[in-house]
Amino acid sequence: MSTKKSHALVLGASGLVGLHTTKMLLQQNTYDIIYAVSRRGIPFEHERLIQIHADYDTIESKLKDIPIYHIFSCLGSTAKKTPDKENYFKIDYEYPMKVARLALKNGATKFTLVSAIGANANSGNFYVGMKGKLEESIIKLNFDETHIMRPALITGERPDSRPTELFATWLFKVLNPLLIGGLKKFRSIPGKTIAQALVNTAKVNQQGVYTYNTAQIKELA
Repeated sequence: MSTKKSHALVLGASGLVGLHTTKMLLQQNTYDIIYAVSRRGIPFEHERLIQIHADYDTIESKLKDIPIYHIFSCLGSTAKKTPDKENYFKIDYEYPMKVARLALKNGATKFTLVSAIGANANSGNFYVGMKGKLEESIIKLNFDETHIMRPALITGERPDSRPTELFATWLFKVLNPLLIGGLKKFRSIPGKTIAQALVNTAKVNQQGVYTYNTAQIKELA
């Protein structure tokens, strides 16, 4: 295995999906080195783990000359955390794009992205439109292999969970069995399940662009 192919990077490694993804990658032997990028770090160490503490303004210097084969982009804020839309766009669109370009320059050929259900670059909804623009921009970079996950509500324990999120999680436990047929894509999905699907894209090894709704993410996991 070449040096390039032995390196993977998880962007947003301290988040719900990113943390599960990092742990799962370390449990497997697909990649020799896992770079975990986050602002505050993650609470464990591993002989194959290299933590990179960075944000939008510092990531370029941190990734300079680092060979990466596969990027897992799990970064995402919320309107409550980032009420300023300009800053929100910077975190959710510009930051992943900057990392994608840097990694591509350093030899990356594979990109796996956590997007959102309904992502559409032409949407008048800020969030949905932003996610759609990110998808289109990543695809235009022409990685050999691009995987895009479009989950509905993501559930799981977060250190900053709020009452509304907890209520939504409870509500969807009731609604999920009622969402059948074409409505399955609207079911909630655990962050750990998404992470397992992300990690499983490492085994695809077939050029192209692949998109997955919630039901398909569960199948891939």
